[in-house]
Amino acid sequence: MTHTDADRTVAEAWARIEAALLRVLPEAVPSLRPPASDEAIDAVEAALGLPLPPDFRASLRIHDGTGGSTPSAVPLDSLYSTEEIVEATRMWRDNSDDDPLWTDPGVLAYQIDDKSIRVSGPVRPTLTGENRIAVGTMNGDVWWLLDLDPPRGGTPGQVFRVDPECTTWDVLAPSWTALLLRYADDLERFATDPATSTLDIKGHTGPACEWGEQPDAVGIRPDWLRDVAPRDPYDD
Repeated sequence: MTHTDADRTVAEAWARIEAALLRVLPEAVPSLRPPASDEAIDAVEAALGLPLPPDFRASLRIHDGTGGSTPSAVPLDSLYSTEEIVEATRMWRDNSDDDPLWTDPGVLAYQIDDKSIRVSGPVRPTLTGENRIAVGTMNGDVWWLLDLDPPRGGTPGQVFRVDPECTTWDVLAPSWTALLLRYADDLERFATDPATSTLDIKGHTGPACEWGEQPDAVGIRPDWLRDVAPRDPYDD
């Protein structure tokens, strides 16, 4: 996809989201921030030492995140602005838990089998900030991140949701464009038949942050861990 294609597709997705919000939650539309400048977007890449996916750059050129007002336009408190992306991603890096004991594939396989963590999709269930970019949060408890270096089966630039307290990791979409289109689809379904949408929208807060959660994935290993021998870390 060229930059021009990315810009057009992302713009169409945001137009659908905004039109659907006007139908189901018009009070949330003002929380969509104005565009970020190319200079501000370039500054994010320079500060983090990572390239932003072209479609995410295109998205920032439409909305530089969302404000923290309620109701929210997205299933989070807010999407980060360019400045907030840098601050939040640095925080993830500073607080990363990279202990080999808890990043070892065998230990991860054991934890999934033991149902102490839940993983849906090709994502590493770790709290590392390496090659990840924080793009939004719900009260600092639930996060959306871009994954630039996923495990086998994943797509660079995929979007995942992590709830560290509940120890759950869910891949929401293989790209930012796909996430926007998925959200547009669900908003439109909610507008016509709420029972068929996976969104839970309450007027005073906006969409619930559980959007994209897959409880049925408990105890199921992603493909990249399917053949790994589990290792109980407490047996050492």
